[in-house]
Amino acid sequence: MSTQTLEKTETTAPTSTAATAKKTTAKPVKGQKDSKLRTGWRRLAPEKETGRFSVAVWAGFFRAIVLLADCLLASITAMVIIPLLGAWLHQQSGASRGALSADGTITLWLMPLLFLVVLLAAGEIVVMRGMWRWATRMIAKIRDARGEATGADVTTKSTTRTTNPSKTKRKRSK
Repeated sequence: MSTQTLEKTETTAPTSTAATAKKTTAKPVKGQKDSKLRTGWRRLAPEKETGRFSVAVWAGFFRAIVLLADCLLASITAMVIIPLLGAWLHQQSGASRGALSADGTITLWLMPLLFLVVLLAAGEIVVMRGMWRWATRMIAKIRDARGEATGADVTTKSTTRTTNPSKTKRKRSK
């Protein structure tokens, strides 16, 4: 073989199929626009500015807002909604006309009121938990926007048992 044929074989060698697959399947990725909310959070919590509030201040702010909303919700329910509901039930049951006995008053007015109060309390607990979780998500967004590590980022090694636990707990007789 001459040197000229060797040079031709080196330059005309076929490329690998992986390289051609990369060339054909690689599509240019369009830059996805961030939403206005995401951009706003980044402005609120820039990564390396020292003049802004810390995550602890933001956490206290969101928790205080949620606690204030919880107190307002509970007090409005206790001082406005439940008395109005009780007065409406009292009027609708006939207890306001004096036509009911004590048993009828308990059956037609007190027990429905108690049931509705329990339903209101359960609904308020659901709303309060939702607001608390909302605050937790907001704090996590601020923490993530600043790039701070959370406790969940730390992974621990799992210690899985390979032996059957029932065999190790058996009493051994001698």
